[in-house]
Amino acid sequence: MQKRRTQTFRMLLESLQPYPRMQFLLFAREWGEMEATLLEFCEEEDHSLMLYRLEGLDEGALPETPRIRQRPYRREQPRYNLQGKLYNHAFVLGEIPEAPGEFAKKVYTGIANAGGLYLQLSSSEAQRWEPILEASNYVALSRIDLDRERTMLYARKMHGWGG
Repeated sequence: MQKRRTQTFRMLLESLQPYPRMQFLLFAREWGEMEATLLEFCEEEDHSLMLYRLEGLDEGALPETPRIRQRPYRREQPRYNLQGKLYNHAFVLGEIPEAPGEFAKKVYTGIANAGGLYLQLSSSEAQRWEPILEASNYVALSRIDLDRERTMLYARKMHGWGG
């Protein structure tokens, strides 16, 4: 099942608008096949990757490459766009250890207008997240099934939309 999940994830990455030198944001608790697939995609396409290490991801488990900038995840951090940098796409491949609404709003500030947030979840978790994302001004929510167990919930940031 992991192989199918990774293949579907790779197809998702390849379907993104092919802008040069995009900025990717990744929240991960482990370094597995999907994280490696995102890094491989960034290396092939000359994109950059900012990794926030969630609790459990040892810095020593990361591959040595200048393509990844990384820092530990801190719940008290007020936003994720450091030095004014905005990210085209943000991927959450590990469980976030804070309130979903709080997290969605903080990530919103770090995503470029028309950028995407992708959350790897179970179907029941996705159903719980959908109203939270809508309340945080994300639009165009959709699900991309990775396999029978996991789905990628996609939401777009559109500045000026919503209440």
